[in-house]
Amino acid sequence: MNSLHRKYALGLLGATSVLLSSAVSAHGFMDFPKARQAICQAQGGYWWPDDGSNIPNLACRAAFLDSGHFQFVQEHEFSTNTADYNNLEAVKANIPNGTLCSAGDPNKSGMSVVSPHWQRTVVEPNAQNKLAISFRATTPHNPSFWQFFLSKPNYDGDTSPLTWNDLELINEFGNIDFVVDPEGKRFYKMEIDIPQGREGDAVLYTRWQRFDVAGEGFYNCSDITITSTGTPPEWVSSGYFLKQGQDAKAGDSVWFRTFDQSGNELISHNLNVTSTNASTWQAELALYLNSNYGNKVNIGVKQPDGSIAFDANALLANEVFLPHAAYTSNLSVVKGGDNTAPTVNPISNQSIAENSQATVHAHAFDDQNDPLTFIWSIPAPLSFSGEGDTISISTPEVTADQTFQAELNVTDGKASTTVSFSITVQDSTNNQYPAWNSTTTYVAGDRVTHQQKVYEAKWWTQGEEPGASDVWKAI
Repeated sequence: MNSLHRKYALGLLGATSVLLSSAVSAHGFMDFPKARQAICQAQGGYWWPDDGSNIPNLACRAAFLDSGHFQFVQEHEFSTNTADYNNLEAVKANIPNGTLCSAGDPNKSGMSVVSPHWQRTVVEPNAQNKLAISFRATTPHNPSFWQFFLSKPNYDGDTSPLTWNDLELINEFGNIDFVVDPEGKRFYKMEIDIPQGREGDAVLYTRWQRFDVAGEGFYNCSDITITSTGTPPEWVSSGYFLKQGQDAKAGDSVWFRTFDQSGNELISHNLNVTSTNASTWQAELALYLNSNYGNKVNIGVKQPDGSIAFDANALLANEVFLPHAAYTSNLSVVKGGDNTAPTVNPISNQSIAENSQATVHAHAFDDQNDPLTFIWSIPAPLSFSGEGDTISISTPEVTADQTFQAELNVTDGKASTTVSFSITVQDSTNNQYPAWNSTTTYVAGDRVTHQQKVYEAKWWTQGEEPGASDVWKAI
């Protein structure tokens, strides 16, 4: 076997080979303010009856009648591939006006339906006009970059479809490390700039773009109402900021969260504890929250004149004051435990024609955000070139279909994960179309062979056997 040991390289971005699919189960969606499809998925009611009458949200019901339930169960995968992804005009060509909220996908077109009933999230920028956002990463992708657009003040989403001309770019971010919350969920967290003085209804449009050969990008619409309520008339204590004996050491992370009476998260902020702030993290966290979330929380000791001030000399005396008595808060310390091995998504078994080349991409991430090394083991007479998470496999001539076993080992320098996959080299004289594979994703128009017959996919499918499912038609 040939083995290659090389570090992940951004130079891979220039690769141009055809990309073979790998089995990535999920990607992500806007969690705050929540994306349209995530709201519809959470509210449910779309499995029965067929007329959607059990769906409580009228906009979600209209979306269901337009394009079914697929768009809801695929809340994490509102994506499109744009090879020239650094060119926004190329992105716009892939996602035409009126299809922005469905990422240009006709199977999810319901998310672009015009309706006055899309549920809006009330958002309150802080005194610096910044809004903390949270993107749920069901499968993180790094490296990647971000763009945030806000609909213009004159846009009326109740009566008009969203177009690119309705949007203005408000923020761009490069590669952002994800964080893992106390429940083990992964998020990308950023603060975006809301134009000064902007209030009222709007659409926040999020673009999360991967650096990869296919140019996969994710696009979400969040319906929001921007408000500026200022300081509440009366602060109500929800308890003490710190518990007796609650401490954090270098390597730990501290999470502060608040919730409304229904359990909806209002604030979620984490602070990494280092050797620099190990003795001062309590004050650093409290002062940050007071400065950046001053209309949602006030941490300190109530003074005789009614004001609230943080006391760094009496840490246990500080309380958490919230705008409503029904709101709650929680501070938790996540210990910096042992290193965990990288997570590597399964790689689909590959079918490649003889005397040809195809690109195979692996997706892996590390919860400690350590740099990863990819070690590919591809058996002769196959050969490969490239490095990192993407390689190009070259196949020899064969007299009959022949299958080889390959491996990928991904290590963070402390622990490693290995995945296996097969590579079937197809004899071109016997195979016009690839053999059906249960782990490969197919879209409308894709053709496969199965049990000596040729089938064509009617729509998106994975794992549904030709001849036994309505998604396939015999040719």
